[in-house]
Amino acid sequence: MNRNLLFVIGLSLASGAAQSAMATPVSAADRQALERLAAANDAAWGAKDVKTISVQYTADGSVRVSPQSAVVSGQEPVTTFFSQAFARRQGTHRHITTLDHIELVAPDMALADASVRVERQQADGRWSLVRTFRNVSLAVREKGQWKLRSVRAIPQN
Repeated sequence: MNRNLLFVIGLSLASGAAQSAMATPVSAADRQALERLAAANDAAWGAKDVKTISVQYTADGSVRVSPQSAVVSGQEPVTTFFSQAFARRQGTHRHITTLDHIELVAPDMALADASVRVERQQADGRWSLVRTFRNVSLAVREKGQWKLRSVRAIPQN
């Protein structure tokens, strides 16, 4: 499944002609649902809410936060990954996702390109930039709900 998934992602990103042939615009309702998923993920990340993040992923979901890091696959390993990451994080942070482009690559599968900012709150209440990411995510609709199947975050700074 992972090789097929990577093939679909690669084909969608690398070939404008293939992208046009395979992808269709996302409906307004699906866009809103995917934006709600992104906002809920941002809120859970900021609150260090591992339980909420865990259920946002499919049972076979995966995450990779850098091209140099390993792919973490499966709901339990993804849960452990976020538990450990949040335990290391000091201070108050926020995760801000902007969905730049979403398209359907299958009726219940969406490919989303996003910009992500991670900010830390300073003692005076201001927010300072910690890091930015380009994020490519594959979301699938399961029982009427959009979930994250694959998230790839590429640090930009």
